[in-house]
Amino acid sequence: MRTQLKIAQVRVEGAATLVPWYEQVQKNQARVLLAFRHPTLDDPYMILYLLSRSVPQAARGLGVKLKLPLHNYFIYDRGIPLWAGRWVGWLFSRLGGIPIQRGRSDRTAIKTIRELLVRGGMPLTVAPEGGINSHSERLAPLEPGLPQMGFWCLEDLAKQGQEMPVVVIPIGIQYGFLHPPWEKISELLAKMETWCGLPVAQPLPTEPTARQEHLYARLLGLADYLLTQMEAFYARFYHHSQASIAPDTDLGINAHLKIRLERLREAALAITEAFFGVKGEGTTIDRCRRLESAGWEWLYRQDWAELSPMARNLADRIAQEAELRLWHMQLVERLTSVTGDYVREKPTADRFAEITLILWSVVTHLRGKNQPANLGQRWVAIRVGEPLRLNDYWDTYQSNRKAARQVVNEVTDTLAQRLQALIVG
Repeated sequence: MRTQLKIAQVRVEGAATLVPWYEQVQKNQARVLLAFRHPTLDDPYMILYLLSRSVPQAARGLGVKLKLPLHNYFIYDRGIPLWAGRWVGWLFSRLGGIPIQRGRSDRTAIKTIRELLVRGGMPLTVAPEGGINSHSERLAPLEPGLPQMGFWCLEDLAKQGQEMPVVVIPIGIQYGFLHPPWEKISELLAKMETWCGLPVAQPLPTEPTARQEHLYARLLGLADYLLTQMEAFYARFYHHSQASIAPDTDLGINAHLKIRLERLREAALAITEAFFGVKGEGTTIDRCRRLESAGWEWLYRQDWAELSPMARNLADRIAQEAELRLWHMQLVERLTSVTGDYVREKPTADRFAEITLILWSVVTHLRGKNQPANLGQRWVAIRVGEPLRLNDYWDTYQSNRKAARQVVNEVTDTLAQRLQALIVG
């Protein structure tokens, strides 16, 4: 955390909340699901820190003896071992990881999750946002999967004649910089402006309001340039042009950019969906996951050993084309987090940094390079929220299917409120 993630300070609040629940889980008296915020790829290390250091320390303070070390089951995208290497799958499976195919109903994963939940022994850790959203202070829409898992657990326990608490415990993870990285933000913007052929702005103003307006104008200028280039790119080479949007002073520049972003995402997704023969249904995230799954079917063939040499050559060819088409979907994933109002509503250095890093990920993707940027030493706050007891909803849930869907949505909304309450700022 210190050397690779530049985490210099960790603050943990509410670790004692987990102690009695871990104690009950270890005594087979409860089932627990941990719902953590997922703003960055660094979050699993924060959960590890919480469970390996903070919770045992809180247990000692309360005089509770837990079986150490603490473990947990967790769900991970089955694509990770595909691009990171088989050793990652080997490691995750031994750490309690459950692979799941995103974008489709993975019956094998669901069966495994239900079996592990009803068996107990460890909590199940899930990111209800589904993927990272790169915003420490803004919650992405939650998926209903986690509450549904909890109700399945209650259902399976009832079939075995068991009755015990099943709770969802929200865990907030929030990052910030120890020292506002204004200069480094400006330097990173300058790198992107240079690559785009834009004039590099004058030195950063020292007066706070002037500095914020200066950087905000550069962010908007860079976003407008990237949008203009990509709109022309898709119109010329993929014959996917859109009617131009006249600037509207009543609409506002952020709303104007939002419409253009939505149109660009739609063009990139439509092109990729047409190639893979996938229907463009659902949210942007749903469509991205469906395309990702379709692409992997072509990239990582399960029937490779059965193919003739000629068929393998053709498989290689279609894998190359699939990888090229997935580039568009990966661009959309990066653009999903781009927003202008996030900075405008609260122009702090942390928010400027997050949006600048998102734009940097877009630019490096266009350049065909993965170059993480470092803006300085960070702090992280890990906050454990109020547990959500699913037993309180059980009678309504099991009354009929319509009521079950409504209860799952209600619990999802309540969980979102409790996760949002863990964001300070």
